[in-house]
Amino acid sequence: MADATRLIPALKHVVTHRHRKLTTVKGSVGRVEKIRATLTALLKHERIELNYPRADEVRGYAERLIQDAIRYGDCHTRTMELADFWINEKQLVHKLFKVLAPRFATYQGTYTRVHVLQTPFNDKFDEPHKPGPYYKYNWVCLELKGNPYPPVPGVVAPNPQFLPNVLLSEARKEVHRMQFPEKAAAPA
Repeated sequence: MADATRLIPALKHVVTHRHRKLTTVKGSVGRVEKIRATLTALLKHERIELNYPRADEVRGYAERLIQDAIRYGDCHTRTMELADFWINEKQLVHKLFKVLAPRFATYQGTYTRVHVLQTPFNDKFDEPHKPGPYYKYNWVCLELKGNPYPPVPGVVAPNPQFLPNVLLSEARKEVHRMQFPEKAAAPA
């Protein structure tokens, strides 16, 4: 019996095999519709903001679609059927094969990137039952690498030479001198 794992190339993105609770009123059909709409938006805009479970789910589909487009090209019938099914806007099928596949042909790593963003929320000191969005999961930015947008700001490593850090360290020393004057007046 032939090894079936050799027929499908391994993804460069590690797919976690766990239940993501992406339920809709329409059931599994609605779930597929949501994935198709999100994947179409990702290919159209190249950067979208959404919650983490949906981004993690769509990322695997985007990686597979781009990888198959690079490997087989637009002349392969099965790849064209996959692209036609998963992409709602048909002009984006041409973008997949003519723009994205050549861009990612030389990439060694994954084709997408996920950034965790600050979750927007209502301040807990406001009105307790104020209407507004409720975010159960982390809010993330899912983007295709090499997009024309400016980079998403990440977590900046603390630098002791930044002016606010210098001022805070001097303020800490001053408070310490005021709390413990005997240590500050000790002979050197």
